[in-house]
Amino acid sequence: MSTNRHPIEPEELMAYLDGELPTDRATGALSHLEHCPECQTLAADLRGVSRKLIAWEIASPEVGLPPEIDAALGERLQKREALKVTSPKLENRVMRNRWVWTGVFAVICLAVGLQFMLTGRNRKEDRSTAYPSMASIDQYLMPDQNTEIALARSAAPESISSDAKVLVLGQHGYEAAIEGKNGFVCLVERSWMSPFDSAGFWNPKMRGPICFNPAAARSILPLTIKRTEMVLAGLSTTQMIASIKAEFDKKKLPAPEPGAMCYMMSRGGYLNDAVGHFVPHLMFYVPLTDKSFWGADLPDSPVTLNPQFQGGPEPITEFVIPVSKWSDGTAAPVM
Repeated sequence: MSTNRHPIEPEELMAYLDGELPTDRATGALSHLEHCPECQTLAADLRGVSRKLIAWEIASPEVGLPPEIDAALGERLQKREALKVTSPKLENRVMRNRWVWTGVFAVICLAVGLQFMLTGRNRKEDRSTAYPSMASIDQYLMPDQNTEIALARSAAPESISSDAKVLVLGQHGYEAAIEGKNGFVCLVERSWMSPFDSAGFWNPKMRGPICFNPAAARSILPLTIKRTEMVLAGLSTTQMIASIKAEFDKKKLPAPEPGAMCYMMSRGGYLNDAVGHFVPHLMFYVPLTDKSFWGADLPDSPVTLNPQFQGGPEPITEFVIPVSKWSDGTAAPVM
């Protein structure tokens, strides 16, 4: 994988999927995965290999050990003997573990190698055809309105979302299910709020609980409503891009208001096939600006540039800042 095109190495991607990547790099990984079909496929491949490895049972091999591995394991055993570990039962367990771990190592190398060999050849083709067009509208809808309301409210802490307006998606667009009192608006976004070039733009599994503050409800929510209306009207992505650009040019769609932001702190969301529900975070919207003004994507900076509107028709720059807790107050995974 070339770092000229991909800002994350495969090793970092594996660490990200295991929850071991530092927060600044983890948010950067999410931003890249959001619009990189190749890395989305690689992430899915790695998850698949991990599931297969967990499911496999390792039998004791009957072949000899490679000299390097045998020497390393022998040295470890000698150290144990130097510490006078003389229990026959423990020594037998050590010997068994030598063979077990050798088998694990061999199977992992073989599985990963075969997986990359078999999937790498067709990676682009598989990803490009995963969601080539819009599915039936029913696949994007949630059959139970109360479930959608609860998921929408889970985007923000209860102290905010309990008094927020809640929208739910219907056959003809978003509809008000609950009127609010505090100016916040919560809803569950669908896949067409992804970048237009995202491989998951038509992914019917995507559910993005989000809660806009009053400034964002006035200046960012109209874009969500507009995209949804065009999708349900059957417009192509090319037509949607042209229409959005025209709406901004004519100032029919507003620029982000000062202070526009949203909460995405739900543990029940599903942002895309590569990252699942990701981590709880806040997002901030500003008119087009250089990310350096926010210190985004710099070493140890918690701020990351979100690619949602990058290169699109919307004159908006969006930043992501992860937080340590889900909306229910429980601790999020350490990244």
